[in-house]
Order: sequence, then C-alpha cells, then structure tokens
Amino acid sequence: MRQKQTYEPGLIQANMDMISDIYELIHMTIQEIYTRYYSDEAVKFFLELHSKENIANDISTGKVYVVVLENAVIGTGTLDGDHIKRLFVLPRFQRQGIGGLIMDFLEAEIIKNYGAAWLDSSLPAGKFYYNRGYITKKYEEYQLENDKVLAYEIMCRNHFPIDPDEYNAPSQLVRREMELQGIDLEELRKVFPKRVYLLADSLYDTMLAKKAGTLTYHVGGEVYVMDYDNSVGFVKGEMCSPGIATQAEDLIAAGAKELIHVGFAGGYPGTYIGDVVITDGAFHDTAVAGLYGCHGEIVRSAKELTDSLCREMDEKGIAYRRGFHRTTDAGYVQTGWSAKYYEDKGALCVEMEGAGLFAVAEFRSCRAAGIYVISDSGSGEDWNLGWGEKVLETSINKVIDVFSY
Repeated sequence: MRQKQTYEPGLIQANMDMISDIYELIHMTIQEIYTRYYSDEAVKFFLELHSKENIANDISTGKVYVVVLENAVIGTGTLDGDHIKRLFVLPRFQRQGIGGLIMDFLEAEIIKNYGAAWLDSSLPAGKFYYNRGYITKKYEEYQLENDKVLAYEIMCRNHFPIDPDEYNAPSQLVRREMELQGIDLEELRKVFPKRVYLLADSLYDTMLAKKAGTLTYHVGGEVYVMDYDNSVGFVKGEMCSPGIATQAEDLIAAGAKELIHVGFAGGYPGTYIGDVVITDGAFHDTAVAGLYGCHGEIVRSAKELTDSLCREMDEKGIAYRRGFHRTTDAGYVQTGWSAKYYEDKGALCVEMEGAGLFAVAEFRSCRAAGIYVISDSGSGEDWNLGWGEKVLETSINKVIDVFSY
C-alpha cells in the first residue's frame, strides 16, 4: 500500500506526488455530489475531463493548489490566468470555509494582474459563486453522448474587497489644504467638530439665518461650529452621491466622526409633503456605493446614531417615520416600474445623496445617518411640489430646531 506523504497544513501549491490524492478527491466528489444534479452522460464527461493526465499537466505548470489537513488533501483549486478551474472540496469538509479559503487565495492572485476573475460554474457550485459576488455573463451548452446536453454558466467577478488604508488621498489632500491655510492637520483633528450636519440648500440657509454657528474651517465646504457646542458643526451638503461622497471624505480626513445628512426627498405612497423620515439605510441605485465596496442592495446608516436622532426627535415632540429609503443618481428620471419596485420593498422616499454618504462612512469607519423632509411626491403630470407650502416650511423649522440649540 502506498504510504501517505505528510504535507504542510493549509493551502499550498501542489506537486507531482499529489496527483493521485487530487484525482481521488475530485472523482469522489463528482460521484457523490454531481450525480444528484446531472445525467449519467454529464457525470461521465466530468470524470473524463478531470483525468490524471489533465491534473498532471496543470500541476507541472504550477497551476494547482491544495488544502491539506492531517496529511490528507481535502480541497483543491486550479488557477489558469484569470480563470478559476477545478475547485473541489471533499463532501464531508464542505460548508466549513475550505472552498472560501481556496477562492480567497486564487482571487487575490488574479487581481494582481487582471481586472476580473472568471469561471465556468457547475450546478452544485452556482449558489456558492453567486454569494461571493459572481454574476452570470453567458450561458453555454456542450453536446454529450446519447443526445444529452450539458448546460453551464460562465461567471465573472470584478468587485473585490479593498483596504481603506491603501486609499489615503483624502488625508493627503486635506493635509495640503490645511498647510496652505497655516493649519497643522493633526492639530485640526483634535478640535474639529466630531459631529457635522450636512444640510441641503434651504435647510442650510435657514440655519444661517438663525446665526447658531460661526464660520471656522474651510474644508469640505465652509464649516460652521455651533455656538452652543464646539464639538458640533454644519456645512452645506453637496448634491448627488458623488458630490457628498467626496465631501464626506474631506470631513472625515479633517477629524469628523459623525456625519448627518439633512435633506429633502420625494415621497412614496404613504408619505406626504412635510413628513419627516429618519432612515435606517438606502436602497442604492447609484454607482458610488458599489465603488466603495457596497454590493448589497442596501447601504445602512449607523444604527446607534440613528437611534440617537430618534430619541432627540422624541424629546422635541416631532413626529417622524423610520425605515429605509432609496438613493438614485437620476434626479429627474424615475420610471414607474423602478418606483414600484422600491415601493414594494418598503422604501419611504427617494433622494440623491444618502447612499453615497453611508458608503463612504462605512468604508472609513465613521458613523453616518440621514434625516429627510418630504418636499414633493409623484411624477409627470401628477408631480406634487411642496415648495412654498406652510406644512413644508413648518417641518423645516422643526427639524432645524432639533440641533441648532
């Protein structure tokens, strides 16, 4: 009987002595798992595809990696340029993170030289790849014996985790801006307001009229420090997700720890002109959130900060609705079907900045939240504008009163 070779534990590059172990792993997995999904002809095809000869050819060119545990090969993956191939984990070790360990390594190798990772997905592995962010780019078919057809998906992933420390341009730029103003960035960070409100146009104008703060810093806009508390400030918020994302980067680099967007939003059914919405997060219909690594459907606000805002509203006796909303990049185009989709998801309103702010805050480990006053609703000929209505002006003043004194 052939004696098992002892391997280093963990993920390593395969050598020629491992051919039989890898072959046995793959064939055992196909025979146990693939037979549940495929015809006999398809199973035969997979077994022949992963022959010892083909495995040996890939090992000889340094393409094959394995995971070993207690001297046994329990998982394998093959890297061929920007393609991931032959990913298998022994059935009894599946759902224990072994496949993810292999994929993490192979993807990290791919993105050193390529912009995306590609693979051909089998039926058993489709959900696993989808959950890692792979999307189907193409469907293919392969003719088998006895008039059988093997259908499979060609999948791609082109978004990967990014390290905020690698993207320190905001700090560099703000440092230079401060130097030109005769201010040391490290000293600025000690005194810069920890909470900053980013106010939409007329909210900002109302705040200035109250003379509740003093213009103190020029970074990310004109930052006013509240007279009643120098740890709180406000600034005119930039428009749209890209604008407010860039502004948030500057404010965080300057030392802000909490960013609260106070803006206007279009109401969905159930919300009305003058209603106040405190958001738990945004369904993001934007590009910025994805670029900052938020690929789920929702970018959440900071729960603790959002809870705090709700308590402040409660103490002031201001009615509000709490839930999720939608952020879109298209200010004037809202198709009926897209609005219906987010309405069905429970979105309370739609605006243009929240997701961008929340994405940057999450990326930079800052806390962010959003308060929205419903200023309009509907679309087309049924578009109801609330500007000039008493109920809207009343809501604006109530919201401003929460944090201006």
